[in-house]
Amino acid sequence: MQYLMTGIELHPDKGFGITADSYYKSAEHLMTNRFEHYDVTQQAEMPQNFLYRHAIELYLKSLIIIFHRKLKINYGNEPFDSEEPEIFNDGKWRKLYTCHFIDKLYEYWLNNLLLPNIDVLNEKAPKGDWQETKKITYLFPVISKYDQDSSYFRYPITKNSSLDTKKYTMQKFKTTNMDQFIKEIQEQISEAKKGTFTMLLIDDSDNIVEAFKQTEDVLSDVRDALKEVAFYFSCIHIMTRITLCGGM
Repeated sequence: MQYLMTGIELHPDKGFGITADSYYKSAEHLMTNRFEHYDVTQQAEMPQNFLYRHAIELYLKSLIIIFHRKLKINYGNEPFDSEEPEIFNDGKWRKLYTCHFIDKLYEYWLNNLLLPNIDVLNEKAPKGDWQETKKITYLFPVISKYDQDSSYFRYPITKNSSLDTKKYTMQKFKTTNMDQFIKEIQEQISEAKKGTFTMLLIDDSDNIVEAFKQTEDVLSDVRDALKEVAFYFSCIHIMTRITLCGGM
């Protein structure tokens, strides 16, 4: 795989793929190498989720550029080897570099480049596995519901304010008095819930003003979807570079 050892200026995808690799590998490292006090650090999963999500975006942009170049498909009025690649979205062409919606990128790559050109791809790169993976298509709405434009895991608050609270490690819960709180704690212990902690804010009369408890799995379905989709595109990217780009 020559692209791993050559300068980005020689890469047919402008370096999007090799950069995606670095984000993907960084996310994998965080998944398997937790830092000290990880379990008590708020929002600890957000960086790895962002890295997976950004890797997916970069892999898609890499594939879009490569498919246009290798299959000699023009971008609207721009030639296939243009320095300013585009994507057809919502009835018009727009600059690829300004599009951060991964569902739109995926839809364009899948329906405008991959599926209509499977016969050509099989002819040009017969060793490749050129087909839609339905499970990946189904997972995109899971991710895009929360993070369509790459902001959800980067910032504590976003335009999706109704969804923001779901990513917070410390979740607010209602408890009116200490007796009720103790009862809830006993129930948690009986259910063998371990490794979490609770924070109470009380007034001068020992009344509970606010109560927060740590959530063990924050958006685990989104986290798992990000990991699976990122792995898929890592594999598709490598396959494309080897079979369609001759290793470059």
